[in-house]
Amino acid sequence: HATPATTTSKASAQASASMTIHVMDALRPPDAATQAPDLVLGQQVVADDFDGADGPLSDSADWEVVAGDWVTADGEAKLIADPELATPSLALTKLPQADRLVVQARVSGGADGVGLVYGYRSPQDFTRVSFNPSFAAAGVERIDGAGAVALNTFGPVDLAGSFDITLEFGRDEVQVWVGNLTLGQVALEEMPTNVGLSSAGGAAVSFDSVKVYRDGG
Repeated sequence: HATPATTTSKASAQASASMTIHVMDALRPPDAATQAPDLVLGQQVVADDFDGADGPLSDSADWEVVAGDWVTADGEAKLIADPELATPSLALTKLPQADRLVVQARVSGGADGVGLVYGYRSPQDFTRVSFNPSFAAAGVERIDGAGAVALNTFGPVDLAGSFDITLEFGRDEVQVWVGNLTLGQVALEEMPTNVGLSSAGGAAVSFDSVKVYRDGG
């Protein structure tokens, strides 16, 4: 006579688990990685959709190619991967002076180690925010002459396909967002004077809709 009770118990547990999954699905925002973050942006001072003529990104007066084969094509800034090199690739743009800055960019490509850098002074002196779809994780690391020091790691976070990055600089910290999800923050010693498109391992990646806002918040 124990079998019917066990069957009922299993059915009840399955129903409960199913209900939990449906509730979680209902609470999970659709396409959270490409939804706008819930924060005050401020005055827009940079907006680059890369919709000009195709060609080297270095032809743009707004971008400095530090390393890598960066081009503008199909309305995106694209890094053309070189399997023979597989070295960090970076393209920079300047930031205005401000008490608060918000930087946004859309990333497509799905490779690990892509993201944004800020406060670049030399190949041995900058901070990198990297996203790793294979591990559903992100991280912030400080690059200096002695190597890389992890400042914080975040996850799990869905980074499949395209996703929107937001970095909010102010109040002595950097807040990291993916879509409308706040991942966390790290300490900020000083406001950056530049920000860059980055591929830590030189893997192919595309960036679009780079925007910078100042003050506000």
